[in-house]
Amino acid sequence: MNRKIIARLSPKAWTPGYVVSACITLAAILLIAHFVRPIPPDTLTMTTGMEGGSFVAFAERYRQVLARDGIRVRLLPSSGMVENLRLLSDGAHGVDASFVQGAVGKGELSTNLMSLGSLTYTPLWVFYRGEETLDDLSQLRGRRIVIGPKGSGIQKLSMGLLRAVNAAAPPTVLYEYPYSSAVEAILAGRVDAVMVFGSADSQAVTKLLAAEGLKLMSFSQAEAYARLFPALSHVILPRGVLNLPKRSPPADIHLLSPTANLIVRRNLHPALVYLLLKASLEIHSGAGWVHKAGEFPSLNKQDYSVSEQAERFYRTGGSLLYHYLPFWAATFIDRMILVLIPLGILLFPVIGILPRIYTWRNRSKYYRWYRELSHIERELLEDPQPERIKGFRADLERIERAVSGIRVSVGFYDQVFTLKEHIQMVRQKLLNLRNGPPEEPG
Repeated sequence: MNRKIIARLSPKAWTPGYVVSACITLAAILLIAHFVRPIPPDTLTMTTGMEGGSFVAFAERYRQVLARDGIRVRLLPSSGMVENLRLLSDGAHGVDASFVQGAVGKGELSTNLMSLGSLTYTPLWVFYRGEETLDDLSQLRGRRIVIGPKGSGIQKLSMGLLRAVNAAAPPTVLYEYPYSSAVEAILAGRVDAVMVFGSADSQAVTKLLAAEGLKLMSFSQAEAYARLFPALSHVILPRGVLNLPKRSPPADIHLLSPTANLIVRRNLHPALVYLLLKASLEIHSGAGWVHKAGEFPSLNKQDYSVSEQAERFYRTGGSLLYHYLPFWAATFIDRMILVLIPLGILLFPVIGILPRIYTWRNRSKYYRWYRELSHIERELLEDPQPERIKGFRADLERIERAVSGIRVSVGFYDQVFTLKEHIQMVRQKLLNLRNGPPEEPG
């Protein structure tokens, strides 16, 4: 009989197990929600750079684009790239994002920063006075040169290039003017050359390009510089790109250029990261003086580790969720999916086994009494001595009392009742043993 009894114990009520699983899953989701920070901030602080530079114009365009999504961008002026990195790294001023040239940010690496990609070329422009045509920085030796203020990216790169061609030491005279003062100085004839960074957005560059009496250096050894300074690219300002009817410039100009990169704090809210990436695509994807449409933004020539979110954005163009949901909701769901997929892989086996554990836990409360009942029945079959009836009856009463005290879930009541029925079956066998075998019909 014991085999028949065990065979009838089928798991008929797993619903409580699924409730436990659902509770665990809900707890995991709440824990994830705590760490993914579903509510994004509505303010972002960004450093700009020197007045008249490209970065000031970039920052203003980002401010306008992010305002459409309700994000207020606070712009913080700086003396240039070096100060931008310092303000971004120390955290004391609450700076979230900044623009950094790839050629000059390498020595300022920080583990708490990450890149959202290269935005555009910011060529090095060398404007000079004089009758002769200059085509290399070595020809500036002994002249009065503006290399930008201390702490600026232009000064750091200018000094590196001038030292490489032995043009930084006396009798060369170097001036640390900001862009506005540098433009005034060369227009007034107080200096011989000015070195500036900038794109078409740079007020200083556009003003110097339009000035009478100034020349723009075309680097005859641009490719050599690019090989020796890997963060620099050899770019070309095509003939006529500034003014087609006037064919300005009259010939291709060979320039050296780092890339302007967007650097952010590693713990910047992912919703703001997405908005910055989306804004960079809108602002920088068009054609420029020295690059074609679609060339930027990109992940080329990165000094800093690239944000995983940026890699996904450039690879897939962003999730479709962002086209139909508010940006904070889309970002939250997107991150939840990324976390829940591996979490689900881990939890699936656990969730699958929980109902079995729950069933075993309830069944284990009466397994013991089934074993004892089976033992009594076997004794009755193997050694049915009438003198043992009293002991068997006491054992049955003890088992019955114990079974009456069992507390299981509602879904297992039927199996407890089945056990009680089996106790009665064994009791009936005891009665038959006491009364003797039934008489044979005459």
